Amino acid sequence: MRKDLDGLTITMVYGDKRDIYLAKRLIEINANLLLVGFDRNEVALNFKELKRVQFFQNLIEPAKKTDIFILPIPGVDNQGFVKTTTKNSFQLTQEVVKSFKSHTLILVGIVSPYLLDLKEQHNLNLIETAELNDLSILNSIPSAEGALAKAMELTKITIHNSNSMVIGFGRVGITLARMLKGLGANTFVAARNIEQLARALEMNCHVLDLNDIEKKLQEMDIIFNTVPALILPKERLKLLNKNCVIIDLASAPGGLDYNAADELGIRSYLAPGLPGRVAPITAGNILGTVYPRVIIDYISKGRGGVTNVC
Repeated sequence: MRKDLDGLTITMVYGDKRDIYLAKRLIEINANLLLVGFDRNEVALNFKELKRVQFFQNLIEPAKKTDIFILPIPGVDNQGFVKTTTKNSFQLTQEVVKSFKSHTLILVGIVSPYLLDLKEQHNLNLIETAELNDLSILNSIPSAEGALAKAMELTKITIHNSNSMVIGFGRVGITLARMLKGLGANTFVAARNIEQLARALEMNCHVLDLNDIEKKLQEMDIIFNTVPALILPKERLKLLNKNCVIIDLASAPGGLDYNAADELGIRSYLAPGLPGRVAPITAGNILGTVYPRVIIDYISKGRGGVTNVC
């Protein structure tokens, strides 16, 4: 199996700072990059690296040339506009998609309904990278650390000896619960899956079924939600003590009724995309480890007709 990306042309559309470090890693393994929406000065490439890079402020030109098209982890919204921390406005239109080569592979963290519709209309080669186990597990580290940092900022107590609840016990939930235990928190885990609850119990966490969280909500100092559904409606929020802080790591619109939280005076913070915000170097290096493997694996299996670059 090939070890680098020599011969491949890869388009990257800027989302946040982690993309800078992913770009640097792809250059290291000999990819030719078409960077859309990147600040040339912020990327800070040397003369040798610049030979492999072109900068663009539109999607059409690079779309025509690219073998791999990398969108930011958050992807695009339901009008096709790329989700970015900058003021750039790039829309993934029908015209852009029609410009792709037949073998072009699209990598994106989260597939929106808009992008899924484009995939079905044009038979796009698309990988939703947020569903990859290795990426999700590695990303759970900066996600959990960022959530803890935000909780420390918003509370007036220590994590140590706090009553902290983790709702959901997937990749992020497991890492978060382990860190909370390490910091000395009284850690509660709420989940539906009986195997997840068994694992939480093995980690010496207090466990409860997701349907029974009302029994413990009043005791909580901090709640970390990882479930992308309305887990904390107004009826449940009314049970919380007024000093409770909620850190919501679920993708927008999150897992609680924010209007009700404001009305009740409960501090809450919607915090998706934490890796790129709190640890962009680490998050970018994680992508730089996982994405080349995904691309090389895709090519080695002859998918999408990209066999000519092997």
